[in-house]
Amino acid sequence: MQLNTVFQTTTATSIVKGSNNLPPSQTDKTEEPQKTTSLRALAQTIDPTNMSRNEARAMANELMKSGDTDLSSEFLSHSAVLNPTGDGAFRNATESDSIMNEKFNMFDAIQRSIEFNKSKGISNEGNLSALSFLEKFEMMGNSPKIDTRA
Repeated sequence: MQLNTVFQTTTATSIVKGSNNLPPSQTDKTEEPQKTTSLRALAQTIDPTNMSRNEARAMANELMKSGDTDLSSEFLSHSAVLNPTGDGAFRNATESDSIMNEKFNMFDAIQRSIEFNKSKGISNEGNLSALSFLEKFEMMGNSPKIDTRA
């Protein structure tokens, strides 16, 4: 019962204070202009209908940096490929391998993954999220950045 009273007191105190709980020195600063996000920069240079595995890996890395690990793993899986070493073994392809620069249509690759998963009864939640993101990514690349401060 006392815990509930403490909670109510804390909640009432924070409501009375208002939403600006920062010291005056931090609130008086002028707002810095927003920098172009790395995903937007990638969208300006990557065509999802004609991209390389290196570009898919770059997308995955930026998504990982932004904290979207699930979506990142979807694109990372499309950038992963094994290269034969010549002695019957395989190794992970590196950025400089020619196979990493071969172009492919990411929309088609995701659609093929969806069809495969359907045939095996596997969930397509990640693939559908990746497809939705890719459509937005393509639009981001085709539209100019709008300056909202002007």
